[in-house]
Amino acid sequence: MSTSEGVPSVGGRLRIQVRIHSPPSLPTMNILCVSRRVSLVLLLVISLASTLGAEEFSFHHENVLGTSLDMKVAATNQAAANKAEQVALAEIDRLNLVLSSYTAESELSQFAALENGESMRVSKDLAEALDLSEQWTTTSQGVYNPAVELLTQQWTEAAKEGTLPTEEALSSVVQEVEQTQWRVMKALRRATRTGNAPLCLNAIAKGMILDRAAEKVIASSKDVTGVMLNIGGDIRVAGELTVPVAIADPKNDAIGAPAAATFPLTAGAVATSGDSERGWTIDDKHYSHLIDPRTGKPATQIVSAAVMAQDAATADVLATICSILPPEESMELIRSIPRVECRLETVDGKVTTTKGWGEDPASKSAPQSMEMTVEFEIARPANSGRYRRPYVAVWVEDESGFPVKTLSLFLMQQQPGPRWYRDLRRWYSADQARKRVQKVDLITTISKPSRNPGSYRVAWDGNDELGKPVPAGVYTLFIESAREHGSYVLMKHSFDLSDGFSKDLEPNSEISSAKIRYTVGSEGK
Repeated sequence: MSTSEGVPSVGGRLRIQVRIHSPPSLPTMNILCVSRRVSLVLLLVISLASTLGAEEFSFHHENVLGTSLDMKVAATNQAAANKAEQVALAEIDRLNLVLSSYTAESELSQFAALENGESMRVSKDLAEALDLSEQWTTTSQGVYNPAVELLTQQWTEAAKEGTLPTEEALSSVVQEVEQTQWRVMKALRRATRTGNAPLCLNAIAKGMILDRAAEKVIASSKDVTGVMLNIGGDIRVAGELTVPVAIADPKNDAIGAPAAATFPLTAGAVATSGDSERGWTIDDKHYSHLIDPRTGKPATQIVSAAVMAQDAATADVLATICSILPPEESMELIRSIPRVECRLETVDGKVTTTKGWGEDPASKSAPQSMEMTVEFEIARPANSGRYRRPYVAVWVEDESGFPVKTLSLFLMQQQPGPRWYRDLRRWYSADQARKRVQKVDLITTISKPSRNPGSYRVAWDGNDELGKPVPAGVYTLFIESAREHGSYVLMKHSFDLSDGFSKDLEPNSEISSAKIRYTVGSEGK
């Protein structure tokens, strides 16, 4: 049988290699061993059907690894997405029983409870985690150390007494922390304790769990083409999916506050760490919960460290390490590791990034001329009977009643949640009008799950839904709450964009307090 030049024959069938140039969501495809009798066009339609037909499905769960889980699945149908959700949750739960330092029944806790010299057979997962921990302890020259929990306990006890730990006490604990805490016989998968310090693998465990869960989801069905898992701000993306990622401003953690940096993430991971309200206050001074195991002292220079890597375990541990090291040492370490990028922000506001991170949008933004913060508290139920968390919307309308910006939206996206969206009467009606001129679906893009009773803070920078500054004029801020087996409330306050003010709104049965603070120009600086 003759063949055309450059197109070899394979087993009596024509071998055709087709490269399709398409948007990032459509991968390059190779089509092999195609019968001449099959229409190429028809074949391409069939071959691309699963990718072109993929939709994005979102899920949210509370109390996952002590925080929340946001999950996005690209799949051809709801059933495949639902299966992917269950696969991810099962893998997370399974590995939590291996790697958790908070659960006494976990395999890690059982190993940590052994006396010096005692040993036990360990699972493949725990053996891998212990091996990875040893590697990063060596790579970081001791900045990452799973025995640092001993120093955390020292600072916690000192804070209870209202005094700083003594240098002698810290030096003694550091010596114990620096000792080798285990030895693993890989061939036998047997681990022996060689120290008595408590063990905590949190800086690696969450990343490992994200990686494994993402891999399981992608392998669960050919109808699943991509997945994003976000556990407490650490994100892993796998497969054919790109998601926007925003690095929170460490100086402003309000909902809706402008991000410090934004970028698209595809097939990789990002983790953040840094100083926060966690830690200790001694003599009116705050000390970070992040401790340098080499000195026993809390970290002092970094308020935010964000790391991008190919896998979540690497991003997770490096974010912790970079929150402790001085910036120049962090950058030197990051540059020595392939395919890793980093963004650091110091306590004085200086931002440093690796070359591959890209330009930081925050560095180009114009000075902020106004700022609004809204602090409100969802009321606690008067009794412990049947309680449903309320749907809550906070937004701004112009004089014509057009909703220029939704600041926060607490509701449930999964069934039966959507049937109750209309209970947010004012917001829902206004948003339907907005959608006639703006095609952005706010429910699927900015909404967060309904929240428990407690205090929340949202911010507005004066931009509309399209990111453009709103014109001068009179606007109205609305807070709306609707709750099944509860009541409906609508709170509002009108203001002129040119005049700063502070206003306490009248409390009610659903929103027990609400305060608006609006600053203009130099007032907010």
